[in-house]
Amino acid sequence: MKSLTQFTLVFVLSLSFISSLPPTYATLLRMYHVHIVNNLPGDFALHCESGDHDLEARILHPNEEQLIRFKINIFRTTRFYCAARWGERYKQFDAFRARRDEDRCNNVDCYWSVRDNGFYFSNDNTNWSLEYTWNNNASHV
Repeated sequence: MKSLTQFTLVFVLSLSFISSLPPTYATLLRMYHVHIVNNLPGDFALHCESGDHDLEARILHPNEEQLIRFKINIFRTTRFYCAARWGERYKQFDAFRARRDEDRCNNVDCYWSVRDNGFYFSNDNTNWSLEYTWNNNASHV
């Protein structure tokens, strides 16, 4: 019984400590989700990676999603960057940069909608803003 009481006390104190952390420390504990959705009329190629993880190149079909899940590092330098190719168009873009996105991704979700005129960002999957446009000549990727 004594060990159960000790465990409960440690658990409650841990929760109190975590909830009292300033937002920048609390973000280190969050699991972030970056959703990249193909809203193009056809397939496109996507290759995303970070300094630690290579998600490998893949083809996204219309309305298909690439989901990236991760926690940011203690230095807040976590970055996922992607290369996208659609026909003769290409783009290299940052899907997530900790210092830019840790606060703007409400509820730890970031959304990207890939469209014929570019890459749109949303933190609520409702309101979108154009962040990147396509480059021509896909031979660079």
